[in-house]
This record gives sequence, C-alpha cells and structure tokens, in this order.
Amino acid sequence: MSQETENVLRKSLDDVDRLRKRQTVAFVILLCLVMAMLVWLGHISENPAIDVRKVIVFAVCVLFLAMVYVAMAFAMVQSRMTLKVLKAIELLSKQ
Repeated sequence: MSQETENVLRKSLDDVDRLRKRQTVAFVILLCLVMAMLVWLGHISENPAIDVRKVIVFAVCVLFLAMVYVAMAFAMVQSRMTLKVLKAIELLSKQ
C-alpha cells in the first residue's frame, strides 16, 4: 500500500469517526431538550389557568417532528460515512 493511498484511507476513516461523534453529541443534546421539555410541562401543569392537554399535544407534535428530523439527519450522515469508506476502499483496490 502506497503512502498516498494510506493517507486517503486514514482521512476517510477519520471523517467517519468525526461524523459518528457528531451524531452522538446531537443525540445527547436532543435527549437533554426532551428532559427540559418534560420538566417544563411539569411546571405548567401546576398553573390551573393553562389548558394542559393542549400544551401536551403541542409538545408531543414538536417532539415527533424533531425526532423525524433527527432520524433523517442521522440517515444522511450514515450514508455519507458509507460513501466515504467505499470511496477509500475503491482507491485502495486500484493500487
């Protein structure tokens, strides 16, 4: 394996690792936001002037849309990582 090919493969694998770390950070942030929203809903339920059912329905809709968005983003990142690895393997096999 030539030095140039090895560098391309190493760079591709480092990109994959970096994207995976970003996914983990995004998941942790989303989890923290969900926990904050649950705490916020707990405080709202103590106020009798606010219709709790409407707030809960709104919160569930927002969480559902956020989860769909995050799932789509993870799928796109995963496909990018796969393409990078396949490109590196293709370059390696040409040598």
